[in-house]
Amino acid sequence: MNNTFVEFVHALRGADVRVSTAEALDAVRALQLVGYQHRASLKLALGQTLAKSEEEKQAFDQCFDQFFHFSSMDKLNDTPAPSFQDLPEDDNLANRLINNLSQLASNIEASLTGQSHPTPSEPGQSSGQPAQSQSPLGQLLLSGDQASAAMAMASAGQSTNVNQIQLMTQKGLYGRRMMMAMGLEAMEEEIWQAELSSDSQQLQLAQRLRAARDLLRSEVRDYVEQQFLLQAQAKGKQLRQETMMRVRIEHLREFKDTQILVRKLAQRLVKKHAHRKKVHNRGQLDVRSTLRQSIPNNGIMFNPQWKTKRSNRPKVMAICDVSGSVSQVSRFLLMFLYSLTDVLPRVRAFAFSSHLGEVTNLFQQLDINDAIDETLDAYGNGSTNYGQALLDFKEHCLADVDKKTTIIILGDARNNYGEPETEVLRELYQRSNQLIWLNPEHKNRWGSGDSEMKKYQAYCTLAEVCNSLSHLERAIDKLLIRQ
Repeated sequence: MNNTFVEFVHALRGADVRVSTAEALDAVRALQLVGYQHRASLKLALGQTLAKSEEEKQAFDQCFDQFFHFSSMDKLNDTPAPSFQDLPEDDNLANRLINNLSQLASNIEASLTGQSHPTPSEPGQSSGQPAQSQSPLGQLLLSGDQASAAMAMASAGQSTNVNQIQLMTQKGLYGRRMMMAMGLEAMEEEIWQAELSSDSQQLQLAQRLRAARDLLRSEVRDYVEQQFLLQAQAKGKQLRQETMMRVRIEHLREFKDTQILVRKLAQRLVKKHAHRKKVHNRGQLDVRSTLRQSIPNNGIMFNPQWKTKRSNRPKVMAICDVSGSVSQVSRFLLMFLYSLTDVLPRVRAFAFSSHLGEVTNLFQQLDINDAIDETLDAYGNGSTNYGQALLDFKEHCLADVDKKTTIIILGDARNNYGEPETEVLRELYQRSNQLIWLNPEHKNRWGSGDSEMKKYQAYCTLAEVCNSLSHLERAIDKLLIRQ
């Protein structure tokens, strides 16, 4: 796997395109089939292999256009060539340049097929053929091979660590380093020698090389700028997500970005715990079945058999305070839980501010955002009463609570000085597998004023502060580990 492709995969991951090692290897195989010569085919092949969703497709397109950016060399093949407009007028100059580029293309094709091709004229000879560049960079630029030039630029960027650019003011420094890595020094020496010559073909070669050098300088400058934007975008997104993970949930304002981050966190937990569950449920080695299966293979155990475990289908009941003070935290808890259906297939949701009601059907029938909005409208306007909510839950759901049940209560436990009904919570704690309380307030406020958290905490398997996405992820992770 070449370094350029590795850098591209790194850029994709920085743009939130999930690329596994297996997917990267598939992309390498696709790359071997289409090559770098045809940009459209390359983009299509890599896009089909690496982008799995519409969001990732958009991120991929942006990254690809920024990473494989080398369009100006096309101008060397235009007729007339815009970059040559400032050269001395010569009626036959454009035609000679076109013929020269065509001859170079034929020579390259002939060399690849093993056929002979004319030898370029030596400096000073008057054969009628334009002088050919002797420097590797000059040959590359005058060949008009855009794909090879793009790869050379990407390779130079990789060797000069252009992906480590931090400041826009470093653009000139990295641009010069890249051009030197591509062989600018030898090309400038060739230009200087050609300009000293009295041969007209050498002077024309110097003009063409200067035009190509100017185009290259412009292209490298654009490439470095695109790399800066690419890296800054990835680092900026990472920094923004790290900030969103730490800030209190009620202070989050970019709701769409927060939703994307919650889904990303949920996918990470699904991947982690689905694998753990698969390994855990595999059971012990079934020696008898393994030996029986190995008989046709002369006793060689190609197919180990495992004793299957009965799946312990856990149930989660989430009781959420959706009053104004904690509704935002409840929103993201419910969003989190209903994004974990692969590892938590049986989730029931309940909401309350004063009286409690089940809202599971809303999440089964509606989009998750619509379901949350309906829940807040229906239950979010009352005066908070934890005691009444616990009594309502006992009346409707106590019979459904057993040792396979995990109860999650999210709320600040501020009961407006009402009856806390701790005996109901104790009964739920004793009947359930675990009872987890997530409180958005800091622990130093638990029990202050009308908070009943100190009383409730005695009947909790786990009581955690939960006022950020980082806290929420950690709490759900602990829940899944305990299942």
